[in-house]
Amino acid sequence: MIHSLKEATRIYTGKFEGVLLLSLTILFPLLLIDWFIINLVYMFVFNDFTSAMADFYYILLTFIFLVIAQIPFIQFVKSYENDEKIDYKNIYYIFITNAFSLFVFGVCVSFVTSIGILLFIIPGLIFLIFMFVAPYDAILEGKSVWKSIKTSIGFAKKRFVPLFLIILFISVTEIIIGWASMFLIYTVTTSLLAQLAVQMLLNLLIFPFLAIWVTYFYIDWKQKYQLS
Repeated sequence: MIHSLKEATRIYTGKFEGVLLLSLTILFPLLLIDWFIINLVYMFVFNDFTSAMADFYYILLTFIFLVIAQIPFIQFVKSYENDEKIDYKNIYYIFITNAFSLFVFGVCVSFVTSIGILLFIIPGLIFLIFMFVAPYDAILEGKSVWKSIKTSIGFAKKRFVPLFLIILFISVTEIIIGWASMFLIYTVTTSLLAQLAVQMLLNLLIFPFLAIWVTYFYIDWKQKYQLS
């Protein structure tokens, strides 16, 4: 876990311009689409039931877009580790050719996860953890994400707690930085646009690091698993 953190920090800082390029050209448009659809959904909230449905769609859409958004950063690490250079054309090609299958996968996983989180919370999170690295295995191994589910389950059985801690650590870090940033913004302006800009910026900077960290964490496990 510590080794993968060091590797993730090394490539994130050493190739930050590449991370930023992928964030701006792929992650940012996905975040904008997500934000637009969610705000459109909340426009139709007029009672407790529609509010609950809007919350469900919020969780569902967020998970779906995050599943798709992982693709370029997984391939980013794969490209660097295999060739010691970043092939951006290939990264965009991998994203385009895998986006639909991972979108369908994301819909299925996000639907079950969203129901689990809204009703019971813990079962939804457990299911998410068990499915979390399927996209990573699919991109790294060049196979169908559906065939990677078994590997993802096996990985979660062995590394459930460390993977959960990685996700929790990044999430808490983003929340703390977000709260601090919002507090500073409120001292200057109450503009919703400013709040959105800060949240978008945090997502553009922090989410890629999570994807890169999990990629290295999974690679480390895969290498040890194959050696054993």
